Amino acid sequence: MDFETLKTLTILYVEDETDLQEEVYQNISPFVKKVYKAHDGVDGFEKYKEYKDEIDLIITDILMPKMSGIDMVDKIRELDQEIPVIYSTAFSDVEYMRKTIEQLAMGYIIKPIDIELMLETIQKASLKVENRRLKESLVNINKNLEKSVEQKTQELKIQNKKLYKQVYTDRLTCLPNRTSLLKHLESYTNPILVIVDVDRFKTINDLYGESVGNIILVAISKVLKEFVDGLEYKIYRIGSDQFALLREFVEDMQTCKETISKLIKTINTKQFHIDKFDIDISLNVTVGVSNSKNYIMETADMALKKAKADRIPYLVYKDEYNLDSEYKNDIKWTKIIKDAIQFQNVTVYYQPIVDVNEKLVKYEALIRIEQDGEVYSPFFFLDIAKKIKFYSKLETIMVKKAFEVVYHNKVHVSINLSIEDIMDSEFMSRIETLIVKHNIANLITFELLESESITDYKKVIDFIERMKKLGCEIAIDDFGSGYSNFAYLVKFQPDFIKIDGSLIKDIDKDENSFLITKTINDFAHKLGIKTVAEYVHSESVFEKLKEIGIDLYQGFYFSEPKPL
Repeated sequence: MDFETLKTLTILYVEDETDLQEEVYQNISPFVKKVYKAHDGVDGFEKYKEYKDEIDLIITDILMPKMSGIDMVDKIRELDQEIPVIYSTAFSDVEYMRKTIEQLAMGYIIKPIDIELMLETIQKASLKVENRRLKESLVNINKNLEKSVEQKTQELKIQNKKLYKQVYTDRLTCLPNRTSLLKHLESYTNPILVIVDVDRFKTINDLYGESVGNIILVAISKVLKEFVDGLEYKIYRIGSDQFALLREFVEDMQTCKETISKLIKTINTKQFHIDKFDIDISLNVTVGVSNSKNYIMETADMALKKAKADRIPYLVYKDEYNLDSEYKNDIKWTKIIKDAIQFQNVTVYYQPIVDVNEKLVKYEALIRIEQDGEVYSPFFFLDIAKKIKFYSKLETIMVKKAFEVVYHNKVHVSINLSIEDIMDSEFMSRIETLIVKHNIANLITFELLESESITDYKKVIDFIERMKKLGCEIAIDDFGSGYSNFAYLVKFQPDFIKIDGSLIKDIDKDENSFLITKTINDFAHKLGIKTVAEYVHSESVFEKLKEIGIDLYQGFYFSEPKPL
């Protein structure tokens, strides 16, 4: 006999004969987990309802007062169709037998009760109990699995929504992003795309910090939303300072141009208030437009670039702006650059830097290329020179020529160096050799250009310390444009900062420019750093700068760049 199985069973034993019930209870209790006793059918039914989650098996007499065992089992079957039942009876009435068979009774024990036979009958019934437990276990496992699968499915749906939002939505403005724009373009038959670029947005980040820049971008997104309300345009943020408007092209181009002009005026005339600094910032935007059937993103971008180059508010793409012209321009300038290097057509122009009394203090050396009687500024060739890897050769020729002028004329000269120059160990080694060879360190100022590409601050600081040790001076160029914040002044400890021309050119008319420039000047002086104002183009600008207390001045008001 499998006593281990018996030990897992909880039994409801219903018997109206008290002595018999107690005798059976005492004999079977040691072999099973638990026995609940009931004295008639009514008591048995109530006990079952109370403990039905525990009871595995029912043993019941047939004939009992109040309610028979058969009637009790019928009521229990309404609650549980499968619970095993064993009848104990002193009768073998055929009608009783028929009813118990209909109830699918597991067995019969004839009174007087043989305990061993009862235990054997219970053990046989336990097989059904085991099967029932296994079935319930499987059902529960299945339910749990279904519940787990449903829960995981919901979690995946939520996660997929989050991922979709991350992939297709700009986190800062909550606008659809560039990826979303590219996806939406696939469903358009005849789209028109408008790219809105915020001019000189980097200056805002540099002067006020990225947090203020983010405030401005969110504000611009709101202005755009309000503007396109009712115009059926979808808005996207497609770059750090670029937005896009997209719709089906269902209107004539003249109407579209009028809409774009209104958009530009709306943004350009709006004052964006910054609580942190209690100032209002004005912005300008440039717009590129395309409804080209092919490469609409690329063509809108070409129109934008040409609008910027031509200094006009917006431009609608035309086929003559295509990539072929850019390639032809690259080829043309590649030849000019190569010829300039081969035939020494690289020349140096010098622009005076003066003090408050307009007395010459030094010159800034500026590279030029001469070709067929024309003199070209770096605007035309510098980017292409970097693209074709000839920049270093041009810079080397320019520096050598400038050093010769310094050596022979004993004049102080400022020379621009980019971060790429400083990172080029071979180039810097040549410069140091020439400085030592000509003994001109005390007549050289190096102006450091653009900070955004700096990845190795230690190398830049090492360069500054090395040059200062030789006797050279260090200036930070375009401060207020290329450098992100005042922390660079502390980090690099320059001798001069050159305040960017964007702040200087309208300082006699723009109160914000005046306040920002004054702040920069005061801060620099507190650190023992001298200031240089670029782009001084009129007497009124010069007077305003003198009022601020700028140390040195440079611009067309004094002289344009010329050969020395």
